[in-house]
Amino acid sequence: MHMSVKEARRTLKRAYSDFQFHLDENEVSRKELAEVIGTSEQYVSRLVNGREDSKAAKEKLRKLFEYTGYHGDNWLA
Repeated sequence: MHMSVKEARRTLKRAYSDFQFHLDENEVSRKELAEVIGTSEQYVSRLVNGREDSKAAKEKLRKLFEYTGYHGDNWLA
């Protein structure tokens, strides 16, 4: 079953929101995440908000998932 572009966007938006909620609930700061992946806080914000989409960005996001113990849907495939 294939989903429409609109459905895919909605799914990704929800997934990013779920991860954001996880970070807030666990009181993980952008500064802390930036240190974990060796980037700026601004880059972490773009990453967490879905504005970075390269292969390297996905790897960094996976690293953040692992670091924070996030076990949401596998939407990085």
